[in-house]
Amino acid sequence: MATRFAQPSDTGATSTDPVARARALRPLFAENAAACEREGRIPDVVMAALRAAELFHITAPLRVGGPAVNLITHIETVAEIAKGCVGTAWAYGLISGVTGTAKGMAPQVTELLFRTGDELMCSATAMTGTADPVEGGYMVSGRWPYGSGCLHSDWGLNGVLIRNAEGEVVDSAFAFIDLKDPATTILDNWHVAGMAGSGSCMIVSENIFVPDALFLKTSDRPSHEALLAIEGLEDRDHWPWESLFPLGVLAPMLGAAEAILETVAAKMEKRPVTGWTYPNQKDSEMLLGQLGEAALEIDSAWMHIRRATASLDEVAPKRPLTGYEKARNQADCGYAMGLLRAAGNRLMDVAGPGAFALDNPLQRFWRDLNVGTRHNALNRNFSIELLGRAMTGADSNLLLLPEIGPKP
Repeated sequence: MATRFAQPSDTGATSTDPVARARALRPLFAENAAACEREGRIPDVVMAALRAAELFHITAPLRVGGPAVNLITHIETVAEIAKGCVGTAWAYGLISGVTGTAKGMAPQVTELLFRTGDELMCSATAMTGTADPVEGGYMVSGRWPYGSGCLHSDWGLNGVLIRNAEGEVVDSAFAFIDLKDPATTILDNWHVAGMAGSGSCMIVSENIFVPDALFLKTSDRPSHEALLAIEGLEDRDHWPWESLFPLGVLAPMLGAAEAILETVAAKMEKRPVTGWTYPNQKDSEMLLGQLGEAALEIDSAWMHIRRATASLDEVAPKRPLTGYEKARNQADCGYAMGLLRAAGNRLMDVAGPGAFALDNPLQRFWRDLNVGTRHNALNRNFSIELLGRAMTGADSNLLLLPEIGPKP
């Protein structure tokens, strides 16, 4: 069932811009950020607002009535949400991305997934599940950690290893797991110093039946060249998974760093420098320099992300990305994460000890930023090493991207 994509009229935003709609809801996100962290999930009032603003389906293709926003718009929307609540943005970004992908799948898939049209999807990509063949599909069991958004989703697109009748692994796949089925439970094991609001709990299934139509098998995955030859596909259908994955989880960090920057800059004129002769922080050239450097670090991170995103939005719909281009995208993402963490730490130095009071939102942004930028798929040093390997023709160090090729 296709979802209606009419634009809301009561958000104070323009009718076509999801970033503006997200910006209009920022006060609500901020008001509920502490509850999001405390409860480890997006509060109900925030989920209702996101649905009312029709933000969950912004990446759905035109062919099913969706807006089909490009990748940079999706990233900007997630970052805008993160300026109010990083945990909400992290869960929202993954849910909206996976749900948009599912919306564009073949009718035999969408008819099973979208019984009302409003279902939401998350994904836990680790290949920690097993699938054994039975008539009509597979019996799946597994424990998938880091299921961000699973507390709000109807389905999880999770990694599985497919076994034959002898128990030998013969293929891998992503399988849609019904999170509402009694055979699936959510293990409340996400208790962390930052990003608690993302609700990245473990998904556990024990012998759940999954029909064959809901398996996206690696062996069936068409090449990029083959996809380009298929009529009726849209730009988003050509985004390569190897580059989409890191880009899909860094947007909240952009918003977190920008929120810290905005808050610190706005308060410098009125904040005293205890124990020193400056009447306020704006009278210190050193502190102003730190503010400026942090702003440049955040701007630089955005530049790297815009370059990486442009390769998906503008290049991939026309030709396959080279291994080197994918390696550079990964390096752009990892390097940007390092810049954002550095900027956040620098800004907290400017803000001073009072910023770490538990009733100060800055410390929550800072904790979320420091945890989120350590996502292993975006490891700064490994990602930079990958680019060096690509430039010199050395072997890849990234399992997701085995072919990186020499620099052209």
